[in-house]
Amino acid sequence: MKTKCLMNRQCLKITILFIALLCISGTFLNIAKASEPVKIALILGCTGIAAKDNAPAIKGAELAVEEINSNGGLLGHYLQMVIIDNKSTQLGSKFAAEEAVKLNVAAAIGAMWSSHSMPMINILQKAGIPMISPTSTKREVTLAHDYIFRACITDETQGRILAMFAYMDLKARTVVILKNINEEYSLGLAESFARFFIQKGGKILYSGNYQGNAVDFADILTETKNKHPDVIFIPGYARDSGFIVKQAVKTGIKSKFLGGDGWDDQMNTYGGNAVEGAYYVAHWHSDVLFAQTEHFLKLYRKKYGKKDNNVIPPLTYDSIMLFANAVRCAGSLDRVKIRNALAETKDFQGAAGTITFNDNGDPLNKKTIILRLENRSSVPVKCIMP
Repeated sequence: MKTKCLMNRQCLKITILFIALLCISGTFLNIAKASEPVKIALILGCTGIAAKDNAPAIKGAELAVEEINSNGGLLGHYLQMVIIDNKSTQLGSKFAAEEAVKLNVAAAIGAMWSSHSMPMINILQKAGIPMISPTSTKREVTLAHDYIFRACITDETQGRILAMFAYMDLKARTVVILKNINEEYSLGLAESFARFFIQKGGKILYSGNYQGNAVDFADILTETKNKHPDVIFIPGYARDSGFIVKQAVKTGIKSKFLGGDGWDDQMNTYGGNAVEGAYYVAHWHSDVLFAQTEHFLKLYRKKYGKKDNNVIPPLTYDSIMLFANAVRCAGSLDRVKIRNALAETKDFQGAAGTITFNDNGDPLNKKTIILRLENRSSVPVKCIMP
């Protein structure tokens, strides 16, 4: 009887020990599970023609990820950024989106250029992965895709703003448009501007095309000079636009120059003194203070040493912060719930302005800035509420 009691006690001890081990194992499993990162893909051109333009996105993304992780991550998980190179091509963008799906990311940030975002949207939409583009402005990027969002205004909106500015502020009645036929962004913005400028009463004298890798623009500039336009609108990126303005001034063209959000301070690098006095539209400038601009600039100066007027870092920062805000609002890492929370975003206070998404996933009534190139820099002229 005594032996049987001892055996029962030993069995009880073993059972208790086994249960304890199970509990401990479960705890370890939960800790391990909680420590798994939330992965997001940053898709941009690390190589190819867009590399120099896209590179600043990494800075904005790093600031956002570091800030989120320093504040405890997302729902107990740290945020991990995976950079995927789209090689600055449409095919590369398609492969980048497919890679993001394989990695099972919680969201994709990017692409920067509209021509690179377009091949991604159907892939990410089908996979149920929310995509937030910092700077893709082509209207069709978000149209009819409920998992696709953007942190910037559309070509439709900036085309209307630029057309109004040309007609009302610059007193232009005639315009020549010179567009990059290799870029969705340039074609879309050219079409939007022309439509609104004509509606206002203006006249398009000539619409010239050039290739994205061109360095000689003599043919379209000869035609432009013969037309004597009040304004020359160039909806391109800084490299080609700067070269065009420089060559235009050299040929004796006296018209005013106007650009879209593809321009930045690099216009001075490519265009030199010729770009002095030219105007363009931008989503952000360090001298125009939105709700989180000073906070962003403080982080930026601390990490990189000086402020920068490049619009890509704050818009990329805002894109990741929009995702983080959606995760917190959803209280879940389920992508459907994150997508729904993104769609319901209202009055999000970002470094580059306040964002409330409309039904297409575009910012509603977001302030936009007109800048003038002066003394090798860009100076704010006015803020416009669309």
